[in-house]
Amino acid sequence: MEHLQAADEGILYWCENHHSSVGNAVMELGTLLGERAVVIGVLGAVLFLFWLAGQRRAALILLLASLLGIGISESTKRLIQRERPDVAWKLIERPHSPSFPSGHALNTTTLYGGLALLVARRLRRRLVCTLVLLVGFALPLLSGISRPYLGVHYPSDVLAGWTAGLACALLALWADQRWGEQRTDRVSRPVDPPAS
Repeated sequence: MEHLQAADEGILYWCENHHSSVGNAVMELGTLLGERAVVIGVLGAVLFLFWLAGQRRAALILLLASLLGIGISESTKRLIQRERPDVAWKLIERPHSPSFPSGHALNTTTLYGGLALLVARRLRRRLVCTLVLLVGFALPLLSGISRPYLGVHYPSDVLAGWTAGLACALLALWADQRWGEQRTDRVSRPVDPPAS
């Protein structure tokens, strides 16, 4: 644990020495992606759009994965009770909840990553599929990186959040492959008549 703490503090020290006005603005925007109100708003909008598109099982799967992510985050925070870093240079107000794991990293990876995986599974064009996956996983990457940069999480909190969030997103993909609707853009082939 001493090596982990030393690595965490070393990265926080690096963050302190690499602040810039542009970096601060980007990281403050990145941290907004994981704020509870934003996550709930995005989840609600996505569930509504899935429902309208007739992808009701996918909507339910994404909802359950997101709830699982929130449950893992909150229960682990209560169990571990790790104090957040107490740095004088923090750029936003220090939250009152425990530090481990990063809820921002966990919940954004579950939601945006899970959404990207479910949407990509339904797309035919490889380029569009790749772009969806890149955006879906770049958003949690930015949100997670923003937390140590702003001085409110240790990097190991973020790494744990990404790992658990990725597990939830992959679980959503597995459930969608097993029980979700098929791709909507597939061309149905005519069935050959039986040989007589």
